[in-house]
Amino acid sequence: METSHRADDPVSRTLREHVLAPLSTAEELVEAERTEVEAERRAFVRFADRVGGIEPVSGNTAGRTRQLTASSPQRVERVRGAFRETVMGVDHYDEVYGESLVEHAAAELSANVATGFRQDSGTRFTDFYKSTLISAVEQAVGWRERLRDQLDEELSSLEDSRAVLADVLDRCDGPGAGHQRETIESDLDDLAERRQALVQRRDPLSGTDGHELCGYVYADAEWTYPVLTAVARVRTAAV
Repeated sequence: METSHRADDPVSRTLREHVLAPLSTAEELVEAERTEVEAERRAFVRFADRVGGIEPVSGNTAGRTRQLTASSPQRVERVRGAFRETVMGVDHYDEVYGESLVEHAAAELSANVATGFRQDSGTRFTDFYKSTLISAVEQAVGWRERLRDQLDEELSSLEDSRAVLADVLDRCDGPGAGHQRETIESDLDDLAERRQALVQRRDPLSGTDGHELCGYVYADAEWTYPVLTAVARVRTAAV
């Protein structure tokens, strides 16, 4: 594509903004999600520390599989208070979740574990229940660590893609662009292929792939795949 547009030409700036807009939006969404995920991870770690400081009641080990016996109201209230002040204390809790304490405990830790958060449940805070609760919290922490890593990888991919597309746009806008068309097309193909490989790769620990991550993080955007959207815009407008 032969063009007389310079990089500072209004048309060139508009084209560049149009092409890179999905990446800018995606980076903002990923960074915001990562901030929330990390805040939740830290909150669960603090909750586990608080739970670790609660002394369990003595109990009959033969009854471990039946956790709903005599009440331990003081300990239950300490668990509830710790959960409310840590996990439910993150800044985005009301906006993102807005659930009651027991509802959120059930969603995050399992319905069985959440039974011990009910004030009238009669759950005993035994060694067994305490270890079960901490194990569930550790799983919640681990899930967020894996999600955080996926978000970091996504952000790195977006930044690398931005660099490639910015270079392509510079060449489309520069002298002799028409002679570089084949090379530019090849670079766009390579970028799309690398991006697809990343999206299709499945995380062996979480069992999720990039499609699910994109659907989750970009649910409110007008597209699901920001890099492929940007590549398509380059092809349509500049190549």
